[in-house]
Amino acid sequence: MNTTEQRTLFAFDCGATNWRLYRTQYEIVGYKARLIGEPSPSPLTSFVDRRLPAVLQLSADGTGLESYGENAQSQIDNESSRLHIRDYFKPCIGAYLEANPQPHQLRYTHKQALEYTRLMLEAVLAQLLREKWRRGSFDERLIFTFAYPVHWQTAHEGVIFDDFSAMVRGCFPEEVWENTRFVSEPEGAILSLQRQGHLQTLSPGKTTLIIDVGGSTTDLVAGEVDPSTGELLFIGRYGEAFGGGHYDVAIARSLSDELLVPASAMADDPSALLSLRNVAKRLKESLSRQLLFDQDTTHIPQRTVTLVMREGEIYRSVVKLGRDRFQSITTRLSMQFEGLIENGLQVIGLKDTDIGQVVLVGGGGQLFSVYRALEERFA
Repeated sequence: MNTTEQRTLFAFDCGATNWRLYRTQYEIVGYKARLIGEPSPSPLTSFVDRRLPAVLQLSADGTGLESYGENAQSQIDNESSRLHIRDYFKPCIGAYLEANPQPHQLRYTHKQALEYTRLMLEAVLAQLLREKWRRGSFDERLIFTFAYPVHWQTAHEGVIFDDFSAMVRGCFPEEVWENTRFVSEPEGAILSLQRQGHLQTLSPGKTTLIIDVGGSTTDLVAGEVDPSTGELLFIGRYGEAFGGGHYDVAIARSLSDELLVPASAMADDPSALLSLRNVAKRLKESLSRQLLFDQDTTHIPQRTVTLVMREGEIYRSVVKLGRDRFQSITTRLSMQFEGLIENGLQVIGLKDTDIGQVVLVGGGGQLFSVYRALEERFA
């Protein structure tokens, strides 16, 4: 007789700008597993709107964790505290292997980026143990999964993935290492879309293209939906280090010019760009919500910025971000995104006429320029 065992699964999406946590349960009967209910967000008290800002504040000596999430993010505008703030560190993981890494990928070393991820993950796991499990320690009844960019395993002989997975497992007791699993971000999206019934059954020969735009990476996965099972049969995949955070940096530099902050001052206080990038992100998100969902397109998002530099200089102004300015600032990035899609289709071996449906997922998918670019190309 088959015995029935129940397991709890916690799934982590450790993004570049936000982390998310999901929970589900399933039964194991013999050699088969069956989900009990749908996966659902399982935020902790440190999460805001079901997400945890991927920001941490180091201790004064730089070796420990002072705060993380929203608490650390609230210190970004404090010129004395932001010296110890670390954010957007995921893009720096593995950047040393890239032939031409971008400036935001060089903010931290590979080792530092992994260490900041470790500090934050250990803090979140400790909170998870207090708030969601409450059994003193993790045991065999728990399964943990972690999403990762697909190119971490396919490029550079998988060295980046090996380092990341080793760091994650080091945050758990050795006895539960075998209960720690990893899934590429686009494959996780596929599983979710399948269970929710969002993948249509197309005519034979037509391909489903899933585009996962995150904060620092964009991944493409193509496949055909099996009409008998509803499963996606893989055709190919492609990924690049490009995401919504690139737009934040470009807008932040434009804001610096508008505030008339001398380049020398920014060079002496690089943490000031962190504060401006936070403003840029909020303006970008407000503009995207307006252009995608609101009827009123006459209102231009604006914010009052007070930037205090390390040496005491203060720059203050009301800054605005309308559609025209956004497009002017991000022209190069829009071209880069269009090139990424073209490169991906060529690598996978697809023509536009082969594609029957395009599914856009990921936080970066809420950026109106990304949505419009795909809408124009694939109608």
